[in-house]
Amino acid sequence: MYGAIARPPARRSRRSSLNRLAALWRLGKAFIRESHFTDESASMSRVARFLATHGAHTSKLAGGVPALSLLPHAMSAAAGVLDKHPVLAETAVRVALAETDALFIPHDSTAFAAALNTALPGMAKNAVTELSREPVRLGLAEQTHEARIGDRRVRITLLRPDTRSELAEDLDIALGAARFAEKRSAKARDLHLADWLERASEGVNAMLDLRQRAADQSYLRFRLSGDKRIVVPEVLWDYCSDSVLTTGAVQTVALSDRDALVAHGLNRTDLVATLIEAFLEMALRLGLYHAGLDAAGARVSVERATFGKIVLEADTPAMLFAEHEREFLVNVSSALLRADHKAATREHVRHGVPSNHAPHDENDVEATYRREAERFSSADGRRQAGIADFFAAIGKAPAVHMVTPTHGRLASRAMLLSRSAEAIEDAAQRIAPEVDLWKVAHEVILRVAADETSCRGLSARLGREAAQWSKTLPRLPALIAKAAASRQRSRTSKVV
Repeated sequence: MYGAIARPPARRSRRSSLNRLAALWRLGKAFIRESHFTDESASMSRVARFLATHGAHTSKLAGGVPALSLLPHAMSAAAGVLDKHPVLAETAVRVALAETDALFIPHDSTAFAAALNTALPGMAKNAVTELSREPVRLGLAEQTHEARIGDRRVRITLLRPDTRSELAEDLDIALGAARFAEKRSAKARDLHLADWLERASEGVNAMLDLRQRAADQSYLRFRLSGDKRIVVPEVLWDYCSDSVLTTGAVQTVALSDRDALVAHGLNRTDLVATLIEAFLEMALRLGLYHAGLDAAGARVSVERATFGKIVLEADTPAMLFAEHEREFLVNVSSALLRADHKAATREHVRHGVPSNHAPHDENDVEATYRREAERFSSADGRRQAGIADFFAAIGKAPAVHMVTPTHGRLASRAMLLSRSAEAIEDAAQRIAPEVDLWKVAHEVILRVAADETSCRGLSARLGREAAQWSKTLPRLPALIAKAAASRQRSRTSKVV
């Protein structure tokens, strides 16, 4: 009897290995074929379309089992994002997955409660009561329900380990196939298949890291504790784990629901002006992109204590920009509004120049910024274009004159803000068309830029950089000597 029970798992294991081998072989060969096709589209768009099309095909060696189970659906969404906004290459997967429907059939409340009891730590298992029958939100590989802990209303997000493991396996197979193709084809190497899939894996892992999201939510709550426009629900750390995220719950209505806003007596004009102001300040001052500040996901509190405030839920996708990315967005946006295309060019060049740098390279960059500065520096010019167009213009030069990977990331961040600004502008037209969004945006951008050079801004920057002095100061003499030697070599080569 024991042998009869033990044999089926062994057969399944061998069949699984055979499926994996077949998928690696077929996808690897298909990657090589794809790399030889002539196509003007960017490599990332091609790879995303390829995985969306070929990943779901069955393999002859695999008994009709698809090579990839969940990744094709996700890559289909990523390909759509890239086709519309090629500049979003660096964040296309995260954007697509944030906007993709759940890749699973949701648990009902009974199954959710059972999975929750397994995932919660220690004494927290039996504390959850009054679990909502239907999920209030479905994400890529997670679902969120409302419940109570004691007499407190909470939101509980549960990660689906089955969906996460299937996605991880799909990405692992695709990455193995890409490396197989790159070893056997120079043209496949030119597509940088493995690099792109590694970034896709990083994006998926970041989105599904509930511990990091809980930490980001706590940081955001601390930073915005004095902000009267926004409420950030508290993270209940005793009820969190690697697969569970629990926060306080706030009763809300969608900002895009005009009828609900009217029914609760919320001022639509003030809400739209607050939304664009908060969106720009979070992006430019904190370096934060949060879908809760996107018109499609924005929600407004209708509770007495926080009435009318925009709610940033922890189960809503968010991204923190690097400090140099935030500074680029602030400096270039203010430079374009002041018609200072030379300042924008200097900011661009600061993030990298070609190895064979020539004056005409910088002239081309300056010409791009000059065109955009002429377009947005006057009130008449701004009226003919939207805030979304403005951020798209900020990302145009890094995309067109991309010298380093940093330029690609800068272009991607600007386009990410452009997409959100477009959603806000569309919502404003429906909810409160009388609001002058450009007036609010113009004031916020110039105010944030002025704060950067104020005494307070400089002292804050000094405090951030002071943490790195222990590493950089000991290297300073060597760096000075290296710079002097490099300058001497350049002078010698010019004389010769």
